Amino acid sequence: MNRSQPSPPATGRTSTQRPAWPRAGLLWLALGAATPGAWAAAGDGTASASASAAATTAASAGTSAAAQAAPPVESLGAMVARVLAQDPAVRVQGHLLQASDERRQQAGSRMWPTIGLSSSRGSANVSEESLFGSATPFERRTDRTEATVRWNLYNYGNDGAELRGAARDLAAATEELRRAREETAERIAEVYADLLRVQQIVPRSAQRLAAVRRLVQQVGRQNEAGKVSDADLQQAQASLLDAEVVHEQWLADLSSARERLAAVTGSEMREAVPVQLPAAAATVEPGNGQVNAARERAQAARERVRPVISLAAPKVDVEYRHRLSDRTTPASTTTERYGWTLSARWDIPVGGESMARRNEGERRAEAAAAEAERVQRAAMTELVTLPPRMAQATQAMAQIERQIEQYNTLVRAGELQFEAGRRTLPQLVQLHDSRFAAEQRRVEQSHRLLQARLRQLSLSGGLLPALNLEN
Repeated sequence: MNRSQPSPPATGRTSTQRPAWPRAGLLWLALGAATPGAWAAAGDGTASASASAAATTAASAGTSAAAQAAPPVESLGAMVARVLAQDPAVRVQGHLLQASDERRQQAGSRMWPTIGLSSSRGSANVSEESLFGSATPFERRTDRTEATVRWNLYNYGNDGAELRGAARDLAAATEELRRAREETAERIAEVYADLLRVQQIVPRSAQRLAAVRRLVQQVGRQNEAGKVSDADLQQAQASLLDAEVVHEQWLADLSSARERLAAVTGSEMREAVPVQLPAAAATVEPGNGQVNAARERAQAARERVRPVISLAAPKVDVEYRHRLSDRTTPASTTTERYGWTLSARWDIPVGGESMARRNEGERRAEAAAAEAERVQRAAMTELVTLPPRMAQATQAMAQIERQIEQYNTLVRAGELQFEAGRRTLPQLVQLHDSRFAAEQRRVEQSHRLLQARLRQLSLSGGLLPALNLEN
């Protein structure tokens, strides 16, 4: 049978009635047709034009299917914006912010009067004495409704202090929400940057693997020609095995980084794109949500500490009562229709509770102030160490770039010299390994610089604006 013109399958169908193959089958057909060893294993030395066309069609169909099934490419800012709203830590702080706002409203309501409505209904057996000293018993039924208005006029500013403290608590809760958003964004950015790092190393590893394979083929040809020994061929093959192992390790790291990012964000990631961040400022101050929240909490605790004289100050209340209805039978001889009361009350526990409560508030305020200072110092301590690291990483990247250019020149010259027999195989293998190590160091320094910049933005409160997520 002529292999160049394969006969159609005996299915009784015309060309327009062929069943649609699954895309997975087309993909496997494309892979088998594109693999040189597939035809050799089948004993077919030549491929027909129709088979090549079918393989090309299958490869394009498989590629289209893979492109449709692959996860989308997403930038860091878009990914963080999508994940922030669903992050549990952000949702927790959002609910706590709403609770703090409700507490502030509770404190503000103390500045306003209280309106009450009371209703009573009952009966009682009473007796009234007449002018002659005789008592007449009877039953009196009562059905009464009364409205009241109570208002605290003065308590030495305690309600105002509580309102100001609640407002500071609300500001602290707002900063805590910002802190949760910043920490979530930084956590996602770290995982994203790690995926970007591995993603940049994998092509370099593949390039090194391809170069070593070419070298093995070159050594094999020279060995067949008697120019190199069998030991050199085995050494080249050992170098190829090492390159394959390293490349497989990086592929595993790439898969692990993708899975880790999917676990953090809840969606798969096909490819990470380079992160664009604003230039670093010369000097920065800590201004992230954690530092600001600690400051607001310290100020809230200070607002609630009242002067000692407030412990002996009276509370002045006014109360107004108005009877809405009164159906008392038989009616009393005197009936109060409305009235008001102005009262001043001094409450001084003799056991020292008021003074102890004030002292407790003062100690808590001092502790909150010390905590705010501790948080600020910790952030500043870490912040001042970042510029030298960033400067060193930038300088190292420039030096490594020049080193890689030199290695590229040396590798090209070394391959020509090895072909001419003026350079040994170990020297050429060492050049390939050194170039890959330099390329790996360049990616690592770039990753280190990106991590330091992300941390600097997070500590200074500029990470969310840098990702266009301030609002």
